[in-house]
Amino acid sequence: MDAHLFRRFCEDLTPQLTGARVEKLQEPAPGFLVLTWYGGGRKRQLCLRYARKEPFCFLSGSRISAGKAPSAQTMRLRKYASGRRIVSCVVRFCDRQLWLLLAGGDSALSAPEHGGADSDPSAFRLTWLLLDLREGPSLHFLTEAEAPEEERPQWPEPAELVQARQNWREWPVLTPALRRTLACLEEPEQWALLEDLRAGGGDVFCYGPATSEASGISADTAADRCGEAASFLSSANGADGSAGGAGGSIRTIRAISAWPLSPEQQAALLTEDESASGLLLREAYSPDVLRLTEKAGQDIVLGRLAGEQAKEAALPLDRRGRKLTKLLDKLREEENRLRAMTEAQADALALQENLWQWPAEHRAVSVAVDAGSHGPAREIRLDPRRNVREEMARLFHTSRRGWRGLEHLVQRRKTLEEELAAIALARRDSMLGVGQAQAGDSQAGERGSLAGGAAGMPAALPKNVQLFVSSDGFALLRGRDARGNLAARKLAASHDIWLHAENGPGSHVIIRRAHGGQEVPASTLDEAGSLAASKSWQKDAARARIQYAEVRHVKPMRNAPAGTVRIDKVLASREVPVDATLEDTLLPE
Repeated sequence: MDAHLFRRFCEDLTPQLTGARVEKLQEPAPGFLVLTWYGGGRKRQLCLRYARKEPFCFLSGSRISAGKAPSAQTMRLRKYASGRRIVSCVVRFCDRQLWLLLAGGDSALSAPEHGGADSDPSAFRLTWLLLDLREGPSLHFLTEAEAPEEERPQWPEPAELVQARQNWREWPVLTPALRRTLACLEEPEQWALLEDLRAGGGDVFCYGPATSEASGISADTAADRCGEAASFLSSANGADGSAGGAGGSIRTIRAISAWPLSPEQQAALLTEDESASGLLLREAYSPDVLRLTEKAGQDIVLGRLAGEQAKEAALPLDRRGRKLTKLLDKLREEENRLRAMTEAQADALALQENLWQWPAEHRAVSVAVDAGSHGPAREIRLDPRRNVREEMARLFHTSRRGWRGLEHLVQRRKTLEEELAAIALARRDSMLGVGQAQAGDSQAGERGSLAGGAAGMPAALPKNVQLFVSSDGFALLRGRDARGNLAARKLAASHDIWLHAENGPGSHVIIRRAHGGQEVPASTLDEAGSLAASKSWQKDAARARIQYAEVRHVKPMRNAPAGTVRIDKVLASREVPVDATLEDTLLPE
């Protein structure tokens, strides 16, 4: 996150944070902090991905669960920050730091490591929570004289710009991202860009592959039904579900900037294959920086963390797979050796057929045999230390050993290949986020990681749960029966989407999501709805009515049959076409 984008983000964030109450601090993944705060009548989450490389900060409207015990540092942050109100905010954007002054409670004014305020009135200290994009969160107990102040950085004048770009270390406002853009612009455009950044405000620009497909139920329609819960169905590119720019919408944001990127910088965001295929990036812009950074954070940060956790979960499978591959390679070498041993049987039979030609104690380096039922005429090499009869017996013995070895090898190879196939299947399920690591109860996802099932050693799906993969790459789980419906819901994370045919019995279907803010395309919603309708009372209808909800709002009913649930909040309801052939189409390869 560039410093200028961080400044724009904080300009819109700090008015909301001031006066808000800190509720909770969590660390869902290393280098990732989630600060839950209450203000304006609702809870929000401030997400901080801190690192030396590619840090990012954004607000999240969808709940992110930690899924693990807090570290000692997180517990210390909770001790001094939880339950406190944010009195004021100080932004030092060049350092990419946001200082939050906390109030409330005696401990906020007396830090044990400083001896406490009561011991020395002149050492009266306030508690500051520092959110640093490079170093992470930290607590600071400072006197009023030590309190941080907002930056007033120097901006180069037009006449100084050339020299300033050469001595950029003396000008903190000339960030690496800004210098790369300035190198692509003419001088008047460079001056105009610097003046815009100096003034602050304005639009924020994001870039991603363009798509003309609608991204699900419209935000207005869904919002009428369930308010802010409609975020998973809207494109989230602007306040109305769209952003400025030409045609279509951005499915996945790859870069976000406080200024428009040059064509050269946009081209650098594409891979070689994408460039060769002629893929173009679309530019979207909006003054709603909080909305755009939320979408970018979901795509860039949460999506990447989910992928990293899925890969980490697959590491044991990868290691075992590599070991099995090496064992199979050795088995192939051993098979070649054993087959060479079995070929000794032809020489032994040839010697047996021509044994009458040589005396009983005949010894030689080799003997010639005529063509027969056991091969063409040839020279057979012998060991002169043994006679022909003894060599014939040795060759028979060698071939028998080879055949016995091949019998064992076939069984061993079959076992290894079956295990390798099972590992490949488990790895696929792990990367799709459908492992059984979270199976335990209907709220297992609350304890789950961002990857939604990627944590731990994934196992094969239960027999009463079917796996499908949508055309957009989403994993879809469907129960085969009542117990399968229950098992599918246990495999789901709290942010996954649950769907079911309205007003009658039918199978439950789960749409797996990498994180709570991941957008679900309309095509996936229709395909999952069709799968649910195909195993419901509406299976013979041309179109079926399907209801959608987040798994965290789907609760089992006490003393009710397996699979019976109560829906606390319905996200949306829509009609989908019923296609019975879709089951075969969406089966994973």
